[in-house]
Amino acid sequence: MKNAQHGFTLIEVMVAIMLMALVSVIAWRGLDSVTRADQHLQASTEQTEVLLRALNQMQRDISLRASVELSVPSTPENAAAKTEGLAAVTVRSSDSKGFRLDVIRSAPVAGDGLQRVRWWLKGDSLYRAAAPARDRYPLPAAKDGVVVLTGVSDLQVRVWEADKGWRQLSGNRREDPQGLEISLVRQTPQGVEKYRQVVGPLRSLN
Repeated sequence: MKNAQHGFTLIEVMVAIMLMALVSVIAWRGLDSVTRADQHLQASTEQTEVLLRALNQMQRDISLRASVELSVPSTPENAAAKTEGLAAVTVRSSDSKGFRLDVIRSAPVAGDGLQRVRWWLKGDSLYRAAAPARDRYPLPAAKDGVVVLTGVSDLQVRVWEADKGWRQLSGNRREDPQGLEISLVRQTPQGVEKYRQVVGPLRSLN
């Protein structure tokens, strides 16, 4: 009598290999799905942080606007400043020129005077420029802007009027509005995102 042979047949080995390969593919696809979801979430978080930094900076610029009545000494070198106007906050919005926000605010360092800050939309990019601070007039113009937000496909502005509520600002210029509502649409790799920022009251509503 021959001793019984114990082991796996070739077919059993092949079936086991196929099952292991199938399990490996399923596990890999699951891991890849988790990795993609994590990358998507991380990218979306970074995009949101960039937007929040831009909007928070805009709100800070407005909150630091000059709180005293701006008066310019009548001198030849200040003539341009007088014709230009010295409203602490000036906002423009039109189909042809786009969004622009000008702010005269306190300097970052106390005692350095005031500075001009300008925000504007060009193409799909939102820019910010800050002029050097100065303790006398005329204040230097805000130049050499830097891009603070990209992918902006639409930006709309409304101003608050005590007797009329929110009014669309289109093709108009408003100085020292009582409140601002900025709505923007942004194109990101994650899709279309909409945001709304309300700033105000910028002065007494009485």
